[in-house]
Amino acid sequence: MFLVDTGDAAAWSDLEQHLETLLTRGGGEIIGITRWDERKLAYPIGKHKRGTYVLAFFAMGEGGGDDGVRTIEHECRLSEKVIRLLVLRADQFKVRDMRAQLGEDVREDMAVRVKDARGEVDEPEPVAEPVAEPAAEPATAEPATAEPAAAPVEPPAPADTPAPPPPAAPAQ
Repeated sequence: MFLVDTGDAAAWSDLEQHLETLLTRGGGEIIGITRWDERKLAYPIGKHKRGTYVLAFFAMGEGGGDDGVRTIEHECRLSEKVIRLLVLRADQFKVRDMRAQLGEDVREDMAVRVKDARGEVDEPEPVAEPVAEPAAEPATAEPATAEPAAAPVEPPAPADTPAPPPPAAPAQ
């Protein structure tokens, strides 16, 4: 996840190319990059009061590993376009989950390679079972009585609560 300057995000194709360069320098193979949202920051970061969030999924190539991630973080710190960076290892994310987050911005060739490397199987989307409506209860022959409902009974106060003070005597 990148936090970038809003002005740089306005030129999306240039920014996307810049982020791709930063990721590939460290050995990352990009699955997809998408612009999320522009937000007012909770506190100013340097001269920035607003920022645009960019989500990127990438796989570390051969020999990338921890050194590759350190290289990416270092390159991002040197970049004037990246305000903040957060890199998380997301092995639990399946390609299907990445597609849900990235939408149309998934690179299919890389997604297929990641799916094959992980041994993921295409699972059919879960289909919601229709809920059967409960059957109507049969009417009884007994007439309904018109008795008033009993008033709710208040539970007694716990024994460990102090008793209220006695009323003060009237002043004379």
